[in-house]
Parts: sequence; C-alpha cells; structure tokens
Amino acid sequence: MNMPVIMKIKLKHLLIAAISICYFPFSYSQYLDNSNPCPIAADIWVLAGQSNMQGAGRTPDTATNPNIMMLNMDNKWMVAREPLHRIFEATALAYEKDYFGLLPDSMKDWDKWHIQYLKFREMSKEKPMGGVGPGMFFARNVYDATKRPIALIPCALGGSTISQWDPAKRNWGDSSLYGAMINRIKAAGGKIKGLIWSQGESEAMMLKSKTYGTEFLRFIDSFRKDVNAPTLPVIYVQIGKFNKRDSIMGRAWEEVREIQRQVLTQRENVYMVTAIDLPLDDCAHTSTDGQRRLGRRIAEMALTNVYKINGHAKQINLESMKLCKDAASGSDYLHLHYSGVCGKLISSGSPGEFTLRLNGNENIMYVVSKVQLDPEDAAGLDVYLSGIPNSPAQLVCGAGTYPYMNITDSLDNAIPAFGPIDIPLK
Repeated sequence: MNMPVIMKIKLKHLLIAAISICYFPFSYSQYLDNSNPCPIAADIWVLAGQSNMQGAGRTPDTATNPNIMMLNMDNKWMVAREPLHRIFEATALAYEKDYFGLLPDSMKDWDKWHIQYLKFREMSKEKPMGGVGPGMFFARNVYDATKRPIALIPCALGGSTISQWDPAKRNWGDSSLYGAMINRIKAAGGKIKGLIWSQGESEAMMLKSKTYGTEFLRFIDSFRKDVNAPTLPVIYVQIGKFNKRDSIMGRAWEEVREIQRQVLTQRENVYMVTAIDLPLDDCAHTSTDGQRRLGRRIAEMALTNVYKINGHAKQINLESMKLCKDAASGSDYLHLHYSGVCGKLISSGSPGEFTLRLNGNENIMYVVSKVQLDPEDAAGLDVYLSGIPNSPAQLVCGAGTYPYMNITDSLDNAIPAFGPIDIPLK
C-alpha cells in the first residue's frame, strides 16, 4: 500500500475506515462497544494540542496518586503516570498517520515508517516513551485543593497544526486527531469538566498565523457542540518562546500570541495562562520545572473559574495604558494597568521586555528606555520612552521569538505577551 500517494488524494471516509481496520484490528471493536468509563468517579479533563502539551520536559517526574487517573492512548484506564502522552501506544490511526505527515520528505516511506512505529510501540510498552508536560502538575494542584478525583484524557500530538485538529474531520473518526479525541471522550461517558489546550507554535514557525484566530474559534465552538456542553470551560496556553532569532518569524509569533489574547474577549468561559516567561529544555519546549509552574497556573485558573474557590489566581490582562510624565526627570512614560492581578506585580531582576515601534518598525530615536514596577499601583508597570513619536506608534510586550519576560503576580501568574497595539500619543 503506497500510503503517501493515498494521503495526497485526501482519503475518503470509507477508505480511512478500511485502513484503520487493516492496521489496527482492535480499533474496529470500539465501534461495536465503545463504553469505556473511568473506573472511579472523577472530574474528567481533556489535554490536547501539540508538543508542549504532549510534554518534552527532560527531567523525569515519577509521583503518582491513586485519585488521579488517565485514559492511556491504548484506551486503557490506569493510575496517571508520566509520560501522560504515550504516542506510540495509541490505537487511533491518526497518531501514526499524522506523525508520518510531520516527518521530513526524505523519511516519508510509509512501509518503513509503519515498521518503525510498531517497534516504538513495543519499546514504549516496556519503558514508556515521552516527556513531561503540564497535565500531571495541573491534576495534582486541583486534587490538593478540592480532594476531588481527577481523570485525564491525553490527546495531544507534537508538531500538530490547528488544521490537523479541524472539526470538519470529525467523521473521520480515529483517523483524525479531532475525531479520535471525540471518540475517546464519548467512550469515557461524554461528560467532561473542561478542555486544556496548548497549541500554536507550528503556525508561528511556518508563518501561517493569519487564519489562526478563525480556526481556533471554530475549534472551540465545534468542540463544545460535539461534547454537548455549550459553555464548557476551555483553558489554553499562550505560546511561549522559540530560541531562534528571526525577525520575520518573530512577527508571526507575536501575531499568534496576540490572537490568543484576543480570544479572551471573543468567547465566554475561556481562560488563558502564558508560557512566555518559562524556561526551555531545548529550542522550543518548556522544561520540567517550567511545566510544573505552568500546570499550577492552569490549575489556578480552574480552581477560580470552574471550581469557584476563592483565593486562587484570576485572569490577568492589560486593562489600560496612559501616557504620563515623570515629575522629577521630565521623562515620558506609559503607565500600564493590569486586571486580575493577585497581590502585586513582581519580577526577578529588571522587569521584562517591551518594544516601541513606529508604523510597525523600530526606530533608534524612539525606544523603551526602562521598565519599572509602579510604586503606587500594585497592578501597574511604568514603561519609559526616550521620546514621544510624532507618528503612529505601537507597543509590544514580549516581542519576537525569544523575549526576556519575568513579570508575575504574587501567585506566579504571569502577565501575557501582547501587541503590537497602538499607544496614546497625548
């Protein structure tokens, strides 16, 4: 079977089903009896997206809790244990097929890949293959605060694009990432507590950010419809950093981050945390220590907005920006005030990176000269300017692929990246 050729002509539904049965004979029985409830009464959370959800943290984390379960990718329930995403154990064809689609052209030989995939599967059964993501840390924090058992359904695939999660592929069943996710949810009983999503780096890297907002909103709307929960909580991660200096790619990273920030105003019951300040283990993947902090941030959003428990983090976002003048030095500065800050804004060292642009371009005559925490506003930052431009200007927080960011509130909830957004010149 020449699988690359078949993929190029866009498999018809019947052919997809036939391939699924051919390569994964056990998956067919799921359509006959797909009941697969969690063995304990638990709040079910779905984990989806790409590699930073799948997990690439290199430092192992071996802690378990019998009150935290996971639906392994072989569709068997087990006590949750890292790695949560055991991709090569997946019974859904989508993971083998879509992983194949992400391989370099020089490696796209389906028969060889299928043999290698089966070898990886056996290896993973002996010693699970994968890294550490935010899911387990999220579950631990929620359980510790609520004492409610948690069940996780890992669905992410590293490198996957938003188009690979296209809800239009719902009827492809286990041959699409979206269809496989919905099938696993339905088999588990269909009632879930919420969705945790981390994805968008692929669009930023491939300079395909222009349609990301539309596709992401369609994904949210369709997912809620398909799980019959119109107001289902969705907590998502604003993409972090990529350790490659590239000005063109940097604008795409900014665009995806700003789109993600704007989604907060476009749908109800959606919440965002950012990974912009977290450490990496390689060029783009959050380290285990970073994932520990990220998992806690996601849990804090859930505890406040889903479980309705006071004393936890709130949604941080830029609320206002005002041009001011420093009485002592005469310098002009932008006072930024943030909503959702718990306690006060803090930073380890000098506060993070802000960039001034004129008509979209940087100009050495007009730059951000310094940033400081506002002494009179616990939720405020003062961004000092070298001068006031005489033409339209924009401010970016966390510019480019690899910005320096380190501003959080007292609960370690970080301010999100934003921009470019117009600044007031008067």
